[in-house]
Amino acid sequence: MAAAIVIIILILLVLVLAVYMGMLDRLHIPPRPRPGQIRVACVGDSITYGFFVRGQLWNSYPSVLHKLLGEDYCVGNFGFSNRTASTDGDYPYTAEKLYKRSLDFQPDIVLIMLGSNDSKPNNWNAESYARSLTELARSYMALDSRPRVLLMTPPSVFHFWKKVLWTIQGDVLENEVVPICRRVAEELGLECVDVHGAFLGKKELFVDGCHPNVPGARLLAETVYQAIKEPESVS
Repeated sequence: MAAAIVIIILILLVLVLAVYMGMLDRLHIPPRPRPGQIRVACVGDSITYGFFVRGQLWNSYPSVLHKLLGEDYCVGNFGFSNRTASTDGDYPYTAEKLYKRSLDFQPDIVLIMLGSNDSKPNNWNAESYARSLTELARSYMALDSRPRVLLMTPPSVFHFWKKVLWTIQGDVLENEVVPICRRVAEELGLECVDVHGAFLGKKELFVDGCHPNVPGARLLAETVYQAIKEPESVS
């Protein structure tokens, strides 16, 4: 009996951790837009989902963005931890049901931030990242809602206990992912939000050097809010 209780507790802990990390797409809370609201889809990985953000439901960047934009907007959090833009990566975003849900949402604005997990040694392929990011952006551009699509450069990363965690390669992120993201945006005629630049030198805004804390999530939301409200502020 005691062993069974321990097993049940362990299973519950694993499930709680999976939910906390945003690893189960069926447990993502779907947005419920009201008639007339402007629909905003936040597409990305664990940084978008709000992994490590205390009070994720209220303090993730999509949640804060909703507060900043106001009741005329419905902001959906379609972030899925560990996902890549690259279809050749270990966990491609487009392979998930959550991606299909983001399309079905028929957004008016799409915010895409993927690239941190693409930079990992087992995932990184510059050609695949550029091609896949282009195809992902085009899949939203082709929606009947004809959304305004913005690409976002991933935030900078910092050492935590003398190394960058999660095998993210800071040099690849800085020197390849960010420039490719900007280039793809330019080639598609899209706006590019400089999230990477907004976080340079701000290690205190991260929990583990990679995932923003509550103030970091707020800065991310404020950066995106400015891009939405002031298009001339982005490239």
